[in-house]
Amino acid sequence: MVISLALYSGQSTCTELSDLKIFDEQYPKAIYFRNVENSAANTSISYEKWAKRWSKLDGMVVKALDEEIPGRSKEAQKKFIQYKKDNPSKLMLLHFNGNARDPNFDFDAFHAEDWTYFVGTYSEGSIEPSDTVITVNDTQVFQNSDDIVIVPVNNMGELDWHKSEQVKLLSIKNESTITVKRGAFSTKARAYKKNKAYLAAHVSQPAIAPGSSQALWRYNFSNIIAQGGMPLRLTHNLMGYLGNDKVLSSFDGVEFDVLADTRGLKHPSRKTPIDYNYDGKASKLDILYQQKYRQGVHLFLSSLRSELGKSKLILADGNEANHQREFSVLNGIESETWPSHWDPSVEQWSSGINRHLFWKKRSFLPSLNYIKIGKLPNKNGPSTAPSANLRRLRVAGALFTDSVISPAHRVKGKGVDKWPELTGGTRDYKNWLGKPSSEISYCSSDGSAPVNYTFVKGEKNISYKGSDIHIRKSKNKALKFSLIFELDKVSDLSLKFTAIAKSNLIDRASFISITPNNSKSQKNMTWADELPFTGHFYFKDIAKGKNTLTFETDAIELILNGIKLVKGAKLIYREFEGGVVIANPSRKKQKIALDKERALTPYFDKKQSQIIVPAKDALFLRKRTY
Repeated sequence: MVISLALYSGQSTCTELSDLKIFDEQYPKAIYFRNVENSAANTSISYEKWAKRWSKLDGMVVKALDEEIPGRSKEAQKKFIQYKKDNPSKLMLLHFNGNARDPNFDFDAFHAEDWTYFVGTYSEGSIEPSDTVITVNDTQVFQNSDDIVIVPVNNMGELDWHKSEQVKLLSIKNESTITVKRGAFSTKARAYKKNKAYLAAHVSQPAIAPGSSQALWRYNFSNIIAQGGMPLRLTHNLMGYLGNDKVLSSFDGVEFDVLADTRGLKHPSRKTPIDYNYDGKASKLDILYQQKYRQGVHLFLSSLRSELGKSKLILADGNEANHQREFSVLNGIESETWPSHWDPSVEQWSSGINRHLFWKKRSFLPSLNYIKIGKLPNKNGPSTAPSANLRRLRVAGALFTDSVISPAHRVKGKGVDKWPELTGGTRDYKNWLGKPSSEISYCSSDGSAPVNYTFVKGEKNISYKGSDIHIRKSKNKALKFSLIFELDKVSDLSLKFTAIAKSNLIDRASFISITPNNSKSQKNMTWADELPFTGHFYFKDIAKGKNTLTFETDAIELILNGIKLVKGAKLIYREFEGGVVIANPSRKKQKIALDKERALTPYFDKKQSQIIVPAKDALFLRKRTY
């Protein structure tokens, strides 16, 4: 496969990006993911020593501004800039929080209504600039350590956000009294008339930086006005660093961490609803404004694309359904803990493959997707390193989808650039597999057989023709349907179809999720739009007897062509000039006779008659020479 650098709509080739080694047709491709930052920030480590240590891979994704970790714009940033100057062919990508920031970072770049707030409460009595104890109608809308905005209320009962004050909550004394620190973040402590002050807590996330107590304030992308509002202010703020002749202008682009497609009306930290239209009350208007959130995200990304031009990369998180769908603007995605953030056992293998292949085909070119493979998050304890077999399976997923690998944990005490899948058995990282010589191939280990199925009848907007299905959304109903089938024994199952989806939003891809027998752990998805895209789905240990596959989509119209349902375990492989990668996503080890899969014989001893791949594992094999 040739990686094209031609852009959409007749755009010219990005010569600056084409010089990056990451766009060579040599695999595996690997970059560092923020492992480099702590040593870069250490003033006792020289640039020369640091650069030598982190020179083996094809680039890095780094935090170089203070929006999340104070101090990254100092020593670490200097090293990053010098490194890019010394290594122009290596990727240097800015990692930037797209959801929230430390308000101490460029506070004056934003307006008070550019942040997201919970519905608040009103003061009782007047407030003087020197008052630190404030009486309010209801203290239950606050939690200890909240950052709070105080907004004056005019005689019409309207909130005057331009004269707002930021304060820090010190304590909740009782059900009607709070103690605060006034005039925070360089705002002015003001006087407020009797019962004419509105107080609301910021929607925020806990501090990330070690030793910091400052929560990160969430942006309100719903704040769109004729002049652009919050999204354009964020664009202008970033262009002050990434624009021509600015401090980070040598960087190759930016990756937006946790930038969601949309956000919910509630927050897990409390029962108080979110006030998206910042009018001081919960109402149906909040729902309308919340629906503008994705419009604001689109405005931000498209305006940043316009300002940065074609020769810079823009990426965002993309490994969850509520993450980015801005295919016409973004060059690609970061997938953290692929295939999904909360899938430690790689049950949703198909989701990861479908998502990355869709982004590869649809993204603003040149396409660049990467998979961070680090420790696995744990809701009930510390993160843990993945087992060796699941690490290999994830690396295989990256190689099947032309994605870059970002190794982010040590294996057997060795550095992140010493993984055997990256070195190919040599001492150091190298593109040992070379150029791909095939796309993904599928082979059966136990004699695959077609499975007869029928769709559940009853929905008047569904029409069938052979293996095709056409569904139109009913008014006020989710587009949901099921097929049923029967198995004579417990078996793995493969599903394949080509999808065309229509959305009620312009240039918007839709998701299609498929769940076997209501098993949420095996719920897999693909993106779909108005151009045909073929998705593959793999399900494990489907029960003997009657079974159901439930489809769900946010499309208003969906066409599925050539639906094929096949039982039996599958191995997936891809050939390269220098070797082959074979993956087994099944829960059981799989065997394949080499005389049935002759394409794989060059990678095995002539005396070997079969391939054995352990459960949820992958083989990385060099082509044999005799």
